[in-house]
Amino acid sequence: MTDSSVKRLKKDYKLEQIKFEKFKKPSLYAKISNRLFLKLTTRLFDKGYFQNLNNNLRKANFSFLSQTYVSMAFFSALIGLVASIVLLIILLFFNPGLNYPFLTLAEESILLRLAKNFWIIFAVPILTFVSFYFYPITERKSIAGKINQELPFVAIHMSAIAGSGIEPTSIFKIIVLSEEYPATKQEIKKLLNQINLYGYDLVSALRESARITSSAKLAELFKGLATTITSGGSLENFLEKRAESLIFDYKMDREKYTKMAETFMDLYISVVIATPMIMTILLVMMNMIPALSLGLSTPVLSFLMILGIALINVFFLVFLHLRQPEG
Repeated sequence: MTDSSVKRLKKDYKLEQIKFEKFKKPSLYAKISNRLFLKLTTRLFDKGYFQNLNNNLRKANFSFLSQTYVSMAFFSALIGLVASIVLLIILLFFNPGLNYPFLTLAEESILLRLAKNFWIIFAVPILTFVSFYFYPITERKSIAGKINQELPFVAIHMSAIAGSGIEPTSIFKIIVLSEEYPATKQEIKKLLNQINLYGYDLVSALRESARITSSAKLAELFKGLATTITSGGSLENFLEKRAESLIFDYKMDREKYTKMAETFMDLYISVVIATPMIMTILLVMMNMIPALSLGLSTPVLSFLMILGIALINVFFLVFLHLRQPEG
């Protein structure tokens, strides 16, 4: 490839004009959380607590420092504690005289109601803190799934660029400037930050990025690139072979999803179409026999049946949406 071609490629992708995002100012909520709990969380981190949470926050691309995030979790739990105390007071002194499965609001003495509903004070803050703890895990898995769906096409794109003989770091700059891979682009931005901000060489940045990425497949790609560069191998050949492997996995995942959708279609027909008809006939016949009657009128039975079918439809739609591959 001639020097003029390389210059034209750089001009087309504006490699010298990459803009880095500015650091965002901390929110008021984060500031208050740090004032109240930063010393506590810092001591906990120094003792080795929350290491898994720290890793998940980095892999999920959270913009908060780990100590700040845990401080926010403690502050939210404190708010939950105050809210639960207010709720308990309402249950004790403003009793509407109703009963719920988990809240005792019947006409009883205040002490008895306090004893039965005291669990609220512990449940709300604990659930709040646990939600903060596990949210980065779900976000990390979501990001990993999106990256894995983009990765075959990223590898093909990188292979085509590598074939032009361009400098390896510029390959990643071109991918970052592309708008086609939003999830993978965030991981490559972290790779470029390792080089431009922390002064790492490309091989060290690839290995470090492989350690902190949420996608195991992207980590393997980074490690393979680092090994290929170190050994003096051909990046184009490596990326071509890796792209073929990723495309094969992508097609297999699509086929698995198609087969699963077909299975659920058969199950859907059985559950949503055949079962309600049988249940309707059965309930009507039971209502005709006084000993087996449920005491429900025909309109109520119809309403319950329609409600059940609607809930089953929602369940199927949500499940298929969650199982559907991205992209």
